[in-house]
Amino acid sequence: MDAIITARGLGCQSGDRFLLKNVNWEIEEKSRWIILGMNGSGKTTLLSMLSGYQDYTHGELTWRGVDYRKQDILEIRRKMGFISNSYFDRIYQNESVMDLALAGLSGTLGLEETCITSAHVRKLKRLLERVGLQDRLDASYSWLSKGERQNILILRALLAQPEVMVLDEPMTGLDVVMKHKMKRFVKGIADERRHTMLYVTHHFEEISPDLFDHCLLMRHGQVYRSGGVEDVINSEVISGFLQKPVKIDRMKDGYYHLSFKS
Repeated sequence: MDAIITARGLGCQSGDRFLLKNVNWEIEEKSRWIILGMNGSGKTTLLSMLSGYQDYTHGELTWRGVDYRKQDILEIRRKMGFISNSYFDRIYQNESVMDLALAGLSGTLGLEETCITSAHVRKLKRLLERVGLQDRLDASYSWLSKGERQNILILRALLAQPEVMVLDEPMTGLDVVMKHKMKRFVKGIADERRHTMLYVTHHFEEISPDLFDHCLLMRHGQVYRSGGVEDVINSEVISGFLQKPVKIDRMKDGYYHLSFKS
């Protein structure tokens, strides 16, 4: 199957520091990737570039064989359902739920009213009702809880009917109930197989080979290893990745568990 997104020697430099360096990656349509790395490994930077929200300084990045810089970046953003608290929390403060959610339809950060119809507003209201947030339509983003923000960013992505779902550490800061709901949401996406899925985490208990078929390991802004989930997530590879001896097991629920060897 042909790649939907291809990165060749992709890099991002800020001053004298490389946030990302020499990333080579092919993402096939309908594939389901887990991107695993510790804090500061470049995961969010990589996903924000793929989603069209951050530019790159080195290498090549293509969508279906066409360079990102030769395309309408807003169209790329609409195709990529980018769900990232760590990114959007830096952008949004006092914007209303309605404005920031509907902005996803145009791929912009602010609301472009010319592309909004009453049908779009009705659809957003129906989606808000489904997650029990119908009373948050006019609320400020900064007033929302972590779980509510996550739900709103999911709805923002879904409104644009993206080809790729990009979930950047979606469990971070959620309580037990919200984590359970998020796991069900991710499983639903995986089972539907309608979207390509990129899921970023540094927690092994969020990963199951039943949900994901490929894994990309990130360390210090570079790709450490990529391949099939079961080829990458095992005791030998992860011990080398973490530079500590660890044991990887699968629990009864199908998710992985990591323990450090004494």
